[in-house]
Amino acid sequence: MTSTSSSSSSSTDYGLWALTFSYVLSQFFRSYIAVISSQLIDSFHFSPQMFGWFAGAFFLVFSLAQLPIGMLFDRYGVRLPTAALMGIGTVSAVLLSVTSSAPLAIFAQAGIGIGCAPIFIGLLNHVLRTGHGHRNVRAVTTASAIGMAGALLAAFPLSRATASFGWRPVMATAAVAILCATVGVLCFVRRSNEPAPATKAVESQQARASASGSTRFWTLMPACLALSVGSTFRTSWGGPYLADVFGFDVIARGNAMTVTSIVAIAASFCVPVAVRYWAPKAISSAWLVLGVVAALLLAASPGGSAVLSVALICVLFSVGSIHPLVMSQARAIIPPHRLGLSLGLLNSMVFLGIALTSSCFGWITEHVRAAGLTNPALYSRLFLFTAVPLAVGTAIYRFSPTAPAHQDDA
Repeated sequence: MTSTSSSSSSSTDYGLWALTFSYVLSQFFRSYIAVISSQLIDSFHFSPQMFGWFAGAFFLVFSLAQLPIGMLFDRYGVRLPTAALMGIGTVSAVLLSVTSSAPLAIFAQAGIGIGCAPIFIGLLNHVLRTGHGHRNVRAVTTASAIGMAGALLAAFPLSRATASFGWRPVMATAAVAILCATVGVLCFVRRSNEPAPATKAVESQQARASASGSTRFWTLMPACLALSVGSTFRTSWGGPYLADVFGFDVIARGNAMTVTSIVAIAASFCVPVAVRYWAPKAISSAWLVLGVVAALLLAASPGGSAVLSVALICVLFSVGSIHPLVMSQARAIIPPHRLGLSLGLLNSMVFLGIALTSSCFGWITEHVRAAGLTNPALYSRLFLFTAVPLAVGTAIYRFSPTAPAHQDDA
């Protein structure tokens, strides 16, 4: 991975690598609950609604923090705000590993969300501030694909480590890892917040793109909210679904989540290749449609086949692979001095979607179980609920601005 901002295109961008390693950990913290959900529920005596709050706390504070973080990036750069908030995440991970209080656990999960909140948007700002050319898009999508390794760590390795040592030592180890990542960000991410000088032709093109596309910037927001809702089944609710409907134990859930993570990683690595041949908007549109189809199939037959269900959850989870594409599409109409705020707004939609979905899932679960319905009937409603924002986001995304041609600087 090469620098997108260095005067020497061959120099290694250690700041990008530090942010990429941090993103690996962010993906781990987004995904670990699905595998050890039963252990967490037992340890903290969570009711279904409290589990929904716990699972959603990370993403709620994550989404609410995006706008303030974007403003901080525009003013102070990526380095200091990211390191400061990651420090909060480190302390919160330690707290979660030692507390036995359910309210404190929810509070700590929210703190971890604050710690992870600046990482991906910081990576985007670090790369996209210099432009939206093919090299920038490939750098972002490649870093995003590498970051998906964190979801893989939160699958079979997590289930095996939890079975051997318990979840608390595993969480303490993750706290040490995020501390190391914080030090890496402090040491290697650039201090300067100034974008690379642009040519007059590029500046003129950016001005035209901003004028023509800013009025349709809002059409990207429903897509950002929708692309993450299917991830709820990978980050938290997939574990309970496989346990309640198919009787999967912690090892089996870990294996299933490993499969979903491998598929998502493969999908993420396909994106940098796909952008060589197709426009980002075309790729994103096709993936959103696949997400709608997967959600509807799961709603129609939630208890039919464990293999098919895991495969369809893979599709839902992989929809998140278009996240950097939508962000790079937005960059084409955003001037550099407003990049942090604008990307923060879009990123808040992504994680607000997960937070709201997880909380709504808890509410739906409470009412369905009170009505005495079966587990397949419960999850059929959850999958149908998932299909709605995906369908709406897909329809509105059709009217989003198309990124203008941008000569690659590679």
